[in-house]
Amino acid sequence: MNSILLYGISSIFISLMYLFNILCMFSSLGSPMFTYPGFSFLEILSIFLFSIIIILITIKKDLFFLFLPFVILAFPNVINNFFPSFLMGPPSEYRVASFSYITHIDLFLIYGLYLNRNRDSKLLDYQNFKILIFFALCLIIYFILTILNSKSIESLSLFATGNYQLRYAILIFLLIERLVLNDQNIRFIIYGLSLSIIFLFFESAVFTISTGRSTLGSGTLAANVYANITAALTMFFIFLKREPFQLPKLFFNYIRVVTIMVGFLILILNGTRIAMFSFFIVSIIFYLRTSLKTKSFFEFFGKMASYFLFFSFLFLIAMQFERFSGAVTILIDLLNFDMKLNESTASLFARMHLFKVSINMISENWLLGIGPGRWNFFKYDYDYQNIGTLLVDTLMDPHNDYLSYLSQYGLFIGSFMIFFVLIRPSLQFLKKPEDSFSYFGLIPFTLLISGLTNSNTLKHQIFATIMLVVLIMYQKVIKNDPIYSNN
Repeated sequence: MNSILLYGISSIFISLMYLFNILCMFSSLGSPMFTYPGFSFLEILSIFLFSIIIILITIKKDLFFLFLPFVILAFPNVINNFFPSFLMGPPSEYRVASFSYITHIDLFLIYGLYLNRNRDSKLLDYQNFKILIFFALCLIIYFILTILNSKSIESLSLFATGNYQLRYAILIFLLIERLVLNDQNIRFIIYGLSLSIIFLFFESAVFTISTGRSTLGSGTLAANVYANITAALTMFFIFLKREPFQLPKLFFNYIRVVTIMVGFLILILNGTRIAMFSFFIVSIIFYLRTSLKTKSFFEFFGKMASYFLFFSFLFLIAMQFERFSGAVTILIDLLNFDMKLNESTASLFARMHLFKVSINMISENWLLGIGPGRWNFFKYDYDYQNIGTLLVDTLMDPHNDYLSYLSQYGLFIGSFMIFFVLIRPSLQFLKKPEDSFSYFGLIPFTLLISGLTNSNTLKHQIFATIMLVVLIMYQKVIKNDPIYSNN
């Protein structure tokens, strides 16, 4: 009964959101901020690739789980230029960008629901049901109040393009109610995550060379967020165990190792310091948390020695690059309260100014926030141009996951979003990292750290990826099944 209730509420809500987005799209046709679909070579190529994936998962439904992480995380974002879009900032803004009313992730998740329409509804345990139904009802109330509080067609369209977090969350709720993942599904998801890292490396290499950048960046995930999610996934594959997931030797011994090497290479060439910092901090925490359960001193010592040698080797490699070795000097200056503005600390000072903008938004809109999708457009109303000279009139975001949620959703819904998306999966991981489902919480746990200086989950691909983790972690644990024990 609880599953049917959640499915019914979620289905009605997602239908209303898509109807709202369609109405906003037609209402904004005459606005200078409305962007018509484009048809470049890359967009046509991405549509062709997307079509091939749809055909493959239609022929063999289990492939949906292989391509799920790839489509939501690594698929070229240029495909969304094919859809009607709305500018995220004033037309006069330098490098102004737009966001579509619907994305390829929406379409893929909806098609996934269609493919799995004949599966029996899954019985949710009461604790998970309470959290999901409460979250869904909160989002519905917030959605209605935000619409009523909007003062113009532009603000409504900004909300329509920016409500992807609400859409993805509800679509995942529908999948949670419908799917019971088996061991093959989980393996396919792991393969898809590996494919994503490798594909993103080649995509970012082409993008970096073609744009003449000095550091590795992705045309899909930009720079910092690209490194942050790579750090999280690289950690995931480093500590991944073979037996619980029944992974083939070919994948575990070779493809997994290649994935780890590619992931760390991305971190080095990208140069995002917080990504590398989160990589090493989480490795220490994971080691301390899992070493407490070793059966003997020799096992403890052996694990300690192997981890120490492995991560010391990686640390020494990172310290050969000035971008990372200079971070030590910045940390020392920060601890001594002796920070000076220079080339190395400019990004830190800029972030502090952006934090002030978000705090201003929160103080004046503490109940409902300014609304998803509106931060960049309304930043000029909250002293963006008056609090420093480091910030130019260009596309920006809060550069902090926590302030991002609080400034856009308000204190109440924003806090619950932080808890549901980042903190709860991380706590489940820390509580039982040996459990195969809880182990996936390592990914949002790593993003907890890098989220201090970047709005990771404001990127719609990253938010969808974390929702995928939530989908996995909400699976009902069946005891005595080897897939559910990561010992």
